[in-house]
Amino acid sequence: METRRTKILATLGPSTDPPGRLDELVAAGMDGGRINCAHEGPDEWRRRADELRAAAERAGRPLALLVDLAGPKMRLGSAVRPRQVTAGEHVVFSCSEPVPSGAVPVAWPEFADAVTDGRSEIVIGDGTPRLSVLETLDDGTVLARCERPGTIGPRKGIFVTYVRTPASSFGEKDLADLTVAVEIGADLVALSFVRSGQDVRRLRGALESLGGRARVIAKIEKVEAFEALPEIVDVSDGVMVARGDLGVEAGVARVPLMQKEVIRAAETAGKLVITATQMLESMITQPEPTRAEAADIANAILDGTSAVMLSGETTVGSYPVEAVRAMAEIAFEAERGAPFSLDVRAPVASRPEAVMQAAVHLAQQVQAVALIVSTVSGGAARAAAKYRPRLRVIALSEDEVVRRQLALEWGIVPAWLPPRASTLDMHRASMLDRAREVGGLSSGDVVVLAYGPAEAGPSETSYLAVREIP
Repeated sequence: METRRTKILATLGPSTDPPGRLDELVAAGMDGGRINCAHEGPDEWRRRADELRAAAERAGRPLALLVDLAGPKMRLGSAVRPRQVTAGEHVVFSCSEPVPSGAVPVAWPEFADAVTDGRSEIVIGDGTPRLSVLETLDDGTVLARCERPGTIGPRKGIFVTYVRTPASSFGEKDLADLTVAVEIGADLVALSFVRSGQDVRRLRGALESLGGRARVIAKIEKVEAFEALPEIVDVSDGVMVARGDLGVEAGVARVPLMQKEVIRAAETAGKLVITATQMLESMITQPEPTRAEAADIANAILDGTSAVMLSGETTVGSYPVEAVRAMAEIAFEAERGAPFSLDVRAPVASRPEAVMQAAVHLAQQVQAVALIVSTVSGGAARAAAKYRPRLRVIALSEDEVVRRQLALEWGIVPAWLPPRASTLDMHRASMLDRAREVGGLSSGDVVVLAYGPAEAGPSETSYLAVREIP
């Protein structure tokens, strides 16, 4: 039975609230729900998390919950007079009170300390106007020259490239929101406006101090993050290509190749990678996607993305179920092509990864229909998914959190495994029974089993076996 391997993450919002709507989304292909902390508040987040868990229970399969922290948001002051800024025009910005005559107020006290003279760009709104920083003046104002014209207005969002302030992307509001995320059992937590690996380490430290088990996702939406990509990938459990803000900062023309590089870096490291923003934007108001959107999604899948994400399409859109269904159909067709995959003979970093590399190779050699993995932490299943095998990876775990976290991993079918049997023969028999049940396998189907010894802990998968479904 051929199944879709690329996962679908849908942002929860007013359009997912009507009774029965989440069940429809799950039936259409949703594999996880996202809560965006930039909108609404803890009461709504708690309610939606409970509703997602209930929908998963009714569907009989795990659904991942990702909580997306808002991060610091810079804006122009409320007193800004709307006007057009022309190319070549010099503009003075100020974060001080009172605002000097003729200056544009910025509602961010550290603004003057953050910009880098001669290197930073100030980007307003959705990408225009765009100004290059010339110098920081003695009175704390910032002089910039307009490179691309556009309109400024009160409370418009503002982006600064090459920020030099040591301030973290993880602030007090994010800590408060993270506390709620741990309370509601978030399976993954995404950090906005990451600039370096240190930002990710701060989040992980806070998460551990709160007793959370969520996996950490770094959003790549700043030029600095892209330039520090190897370090960020190394310290994260996954990354998100946040193409909206990345396009604002870097310019839309650079986004396609940047996206490919981020996906390739994450996949090569065996990390989860989510491609997000404006994937089916037209379906906020229309029942069918455009051809360009279908091609965009297919290209991300051919590049090897683990999951694709819907934002406004499912939060406020008129066709949330149709959007998920369209995403699933496009993904299924794209996977008939030749998605990027790693060579199963590539060097590995550890013995456990070598075992799973061998498991994928063995499964391909014997033309198995599935690779069945018994996993404690999910690491063995993720190590198999890294190679993007054409066969299904059925990941069996006693741990409910692990099963939910694996729901967004490429090609993995997570399912419950009964408590470990007393002998390896009984354990293998239990794995075969569960795989047949959840994977729709038939008697005589060839499968490869990957498992560890009795009382195995994380990273102890060491046994491989070729079996037929009884």
